[in-house]
Amino acid sequence: MNFAEWFFLSDAERKSVRQRWLVLEPGYWHTIAGEAAARFAAEFGAKEGVTHVFKSLYQARELIIAVQTDPKASRKLDLPKSYLGFRVAEFPGTTPDGVLVEPAPASSLPTTKPSLVKPQSAPPRPRVKAKGGHRILALKGEIDFHRVQDITAELSDAIKERPEKLVLDLANLTYIDSSGLAALTEALRKVRAYDGMLYLVGMQDGVRTIFEVSRLDQIFPIFPDAAAALASA
Repeated sequence: MNFAEWFFLSDAERKSVRQRWLVLEPGYWHTIAGEAAARFAAEFGAKEGVTHVFKSLYQARELIIAVQTDPKASRKLDLPKSYLGFRVAEFPGTTPDGVLVEPAPASSLPTTKPSLVKPQSAPPRPRVKAKGGHRILALKGEIDFHRVQDITAELSDAIKERPEKLVLDLANLTYIDSSGLAALTEALRKVRAYDGMLYLVGMQDGVRTIFEVSRLDQIFPIFPDAAAALASA
């Protein structure tokens, strides 16, 4: 998802999307937050009492628009509590908390709502293969906001059979965003709920880095291949 797509979502749609965010994931969530901060700065940065506007990874838990203000300003500030789906936090006379990023100038937006439908050339949906009392599900291409519903459906179909071990083969997966990570995390929760096991195997280095940065490598059992996963206790 790019900022133009995010911009044209309703507040309810943004809230729904944000429930799948992992703020430590590198990439486009931070780009969207930076663009929102830039637009906030363009709209409110010249108000009396506003001294600086940042995008902030607030206490490593939340992406916010951080506003440094002058507590001695003669006029009362009337800033929104949220802006384009991001919480606005004021820091009177202090440096905002968190990891601060100076927003670049706001970019231009299309005049009509962008289509969220990807071309028909998207990677094929993965197939579930049976292997004894277990399941192996191969995930390919990129898993992002546009494909996550298909992936979630495939995972749900596999989980309905309650396999003792569900192996997700990521050898041909080139990218996964926060919506995809959330789908896999929810699948892990469902499998563990019936005392099954879910394993990730065959990760490429780029995908592994995403799991490490988001610290999900500490949650998922990860093996080099399906044989190793199925042989584990």
